[in-house]
Amino acid sequence: MKVFSGIRSSGRLHLGNYLGAIKNWIELQDQAEQSIFAVVDYHGITTPFDPKSYKQQVLDTVLDFLAAGVNPNPPAGGPLLIRQSQIPQHTELAWIFNTITPLGWLDRLPTYKEKQAQATSHWQNNVGILTYPTLMAADILVYKTDSVPVGDDQKAHIDITNEIAKKFNSLFGETFPAVKILKSQGERIRSLKNPESKMSKTGDEGIALSDSPEEIILKIKSAITDSESVIRFDSEEKPAISNLLTIYHLLSGKDIADLEKEYAEKNYVDFKSDLAEVVVNFLEPFQARRAEFTANLDEVYKILETSEERARSLADQTLTEVKEKIGVL
Repeated sequence: MKVFSGIRSSGRLHLGNYLGAIKNWIELQDQAEQSIFAVVDYHGITTPFDPKSYKQQVLDTVLDFLAAGVNPNPPAGGPLLIRQSQIPQHTELAWIFNTITPLGWLDRLPTYKEKQAQATSHWQNNVGILTYPTLMAADILVYKTDSVPVGDDQKAHIDITNEIAKKFNSLFGETFPAVKILKSQGERIRSLKNPESKMSKTGDEGIALSDSPEEIILKIKSAITDSESVIRFDSEEKPAISNLLTIYHLLSGKDIADLEKEYAEKNYVDFKSDLAEVVVNFLEPFQARRAEFTANLDEVYKILETSEERARSLADQTLTEVKEKIGVL
């Protein structure tokens, strides 16, 4: 199994990022034959960003990955932690994919319309938003990846990745494997204010991994629930409390059925108070580890450079094969 996954450097990582992606990465990193985890910073510049602070945003995301437990070990063939922008083979393969990808595959994606809606004047209608899926396909396929831990909201992108791979294989010979999705229990952690939406990196809709205990307590205390005071899991009828139960379950390890029994005679106030304590206790060691990495940035950059050197070597093998097959080498 060869694994690749990445997260945009477009704001502070939150509990949804951890439970929906990074927690799964940590479980996979020692099981896979090859695992590569990326800060996809080129994807991040397709929507509004501030160049003055962007480098720090990228570094902050790297620090979050490391503090959460991503454990790079390039010399032993173990996990790699990379910045997408430092591996030029990603964008070179993306250009080649652009030449065989029909426009209709791209502009039909719901995420294309969503990203357009997020864009302000200078970013409106930029080609990068349209070709986002071809770069994402290149991110994955340049390492001959066959497994990607993502949520259902990314299924359409993986489908296009497989379509691009199949078309390339058909045109130029067998090169890329089929890619399958690896799902996690936390793939759809919802907003604390609107359970119809995913947890966000903005405002008080999500719990940032860097939030203080006071911020966490306030956010959970003010999280919406519903008019029925019974604490039970029902994603259709009670999506808000079901979301909170899922967070409690994933962080504590307690089964949801056991939580329902534990709080059968209690109210939302009791439940939220206990959940806040669980979240605070969970994030305390994460924040301590992050502070340690922040105090030793030379070591962090050494980790990145070693991983990226190995990643470039792997990616170059694939790109060389691709260039030979399309006749430019």
